[in-house]
Amino acid sequence: MAVGATVVVLSLVAPTTVASSARPAVTVSSTRSDSVPAPPTRDLAYGTTATRLAATPDGQGYWIADAAGGVSTFGDAGSYGSAASLPLNGPVISMAPTATGAGYWLLGSDGGIFSFGDAQFYGSMGGKPLNKPIVGMAAVPGGGGYWEVAADGGIFSFGNAQFYGSMGGHPLNRPVVGMAATRDGLGYWEVASDGGVFCFGDAAFHGSLVGSAPTAAGIVPPANPAANLPPNPNFLDACYQNGTSTSCLDEEVQATDAARAAEGLGPLQLPLDFSTLTPAEQLFVVTDAERVDRGLPPFVGLDGTLDSEAAAAAAVNADPSPTQPPAGMTVTAWGGNWAENANALGASYYWLYDDGLGSSNLECTVANLSGCWGHRDNELGLSGYQASYGGTLVMGAAEDTGPNHGGWASLTELTVLASGPLPPLVYTWAQAVADGAG
Repeated sequence: MAVGATVVVLSLVAPTTVASSARPAVTVSSTRSDSVPAPPTRDLAYGTTATRLAATPDGQGYWIADAAGGVSTFGDAGSYGSAASLPLNGPVISMAPTATGAGYWLLGSDGGIFSFGDAQFYGSMGGKPLNKPIVGMAAVPGGGGYWEVAADGGIFSFGNAQFYGSMGGHPLNRPVVGMAATRDGLGYWEVASDGGVFCFGDAAFHGSLVGSAPTAAGIVPPANPAANLPPNPNFLDACYQNGTSTSCLDEEVQATDAARAAEGLGPLQLPLDFSTLTPAEQLFVVTDAERVDRGLPPFVGLDGTLDSEAAAAAAVNADPSPTQPPAGMTVTAWGGNWAENANALGASYYWLYDDGLGSSNLECTVANLSGCWGHRDNELGLSGYQASYGGTLVMGAAEDTGPNHGGWASLTELTVLASGPLPPLVYTWAQAVADGAG
């Protein structure tokens, strides 16, 4: 690319070997098992300001808990204890049964958790500072964890419960009063006192008492934008001069926020330490912020092995692929992106908002429409595979500023769904959220 040009060169990953002179086809590699186990049955949970009720897994009984922690049983619901004789820092406001029905958790308004029967304690918000009181909980349907939700919509995850986003920090017409998990545990709903419903992870919006649209707007695969959105302002000139300058970053954020607004999303919320993060961490944070705001599950973190794969590809202007999966894990599906641009924000903008016909996406042509918006699909995809096959979303990313990139930086990201024990991560979405992201 000529020095000073404003064209951003993009390419996509291909799972098959191609000649060095040819551009790879646009695909996302995936492997599937012949049979997929059915998702576990969801435990139903109900609650009012007067009583707290939870059904047994077979639907042949239920428990009712009162504010003092007492538990009454009906039908085939077993008695496994109560908090009636325990000192409480706040009233009991919710309960959830275990997957077996042989135990349950009681939840106090201070976030304290009381475990009975085969219910295990995985932690709680008890004794920790809260912006608003805890108002509800939901257990992971298959067991092993639970979520707590606060009146401001904040979500707290314990055990193997994953964080998929929340209304914490977002304006609400009315306070949140409860939550429920999806059947597979890969998402959840929050409900406000006016009947408004907010969806996260794979939780679908089916309507609400206030007739609102889903909180998580935006366009997600397999749907894609109808047209490109060239950046406004056009940050390329400012960023070519200095990709880390304040003017470059400011123009990129303005352009990104304008493109997000066109999809019904609010401003991009980056962590306070964004400018001090490594380029790989910046790519990871921007990708996850765009996912979470659309109700998609985030990548849990950057894996060192995948970072190395991404770095090797960035050095030679190529698409990364997971030839060496994260230690102890098996790759189910993956996608890889490459771009020449000034920095992570610039690359992500073109991958998400200017990737269709007429863009600089080399894979998107009239003869190959399947290549259009492929970078966007890689950034926002894999959730469907995760919903069907389980696993963990992890990512690798890199930047190379060597002499082979026409004056720009070479940036790559490798998005992976993998199963198996998660190895130690280089940087996590939880760290980014703690610093103000999302």
